[in-house]
Amino acid sequence: MIKLYDSKLSGNAWKVRLLLRHLGIPFERVTLNLAEGTHKSPEFSTRNPFQRIPVVELGDGSHLCESGAILLYFGEQTSLLPSDPVDRAGVTAWLFYDQGDLSRFLAYPRFFAMIGQTEKQAALISQYKAIGEPALVPLEKALSDRPWLAGAQLSVADFALYPYIKLAPQGGYDLTGLPAIQAWLLRFEALPAYEPLVPETQS
Repeated sequence: MIKLYDSKLSGNAWKVRLLLRHLGIPFERVTLNLAEGTHKSPEFSTRNPFQRIPVVELGDGSHLCESGAILLYFGEQTSLLPSDPVDRAGVTAWLFYDQGDLSRFLAYPRFFAMIGQTEKQAALISQYKAIGEPALVPLEKALSDRPWLAGAQLSVADFALYPYIKLAPQGGYDLTGLPAIQAWLLRFEALPAYEPLVPETQS
């Protein structure tokens, strides 16, 4: 069985967990306390040289790191990743957009809120939101005439972008003026194998 190294409140790890659940792939979850620095240890660095989670350990002992790369790996040869090169590029474009223009600017305000530094980091949070709020506009536009980011078909792009958009209000983002995104969030949460960031049995 594969192992998923993650942490309880990580949006990036949630992406992978959601995908594995959706595909019905069994896994052992190894939840790390990042405050303890386990992910920075020399031993963990053999699993991921970038020293962060999530990491997936495959049955043969090899490791996958970076959430986008992990999603692409497990999406291969499924309906979540098109075989047509142009359609595949359309899906992966959203993953690049997420990493370059979106996730970090949504995630850091939430992180500062979680550690009680919203007031202390107010200026920095304002800078992040000045980038993150406009970055949501292309998603709202895309989702205004289609159910999923890449079109009519659910794809790894939806798994990549869902978590930090869902969690964005925890960092002070207001999604009420983005009805297409709100409807998309509800569609995603209606997927049969969906589970929240912290399942009720773990809360």
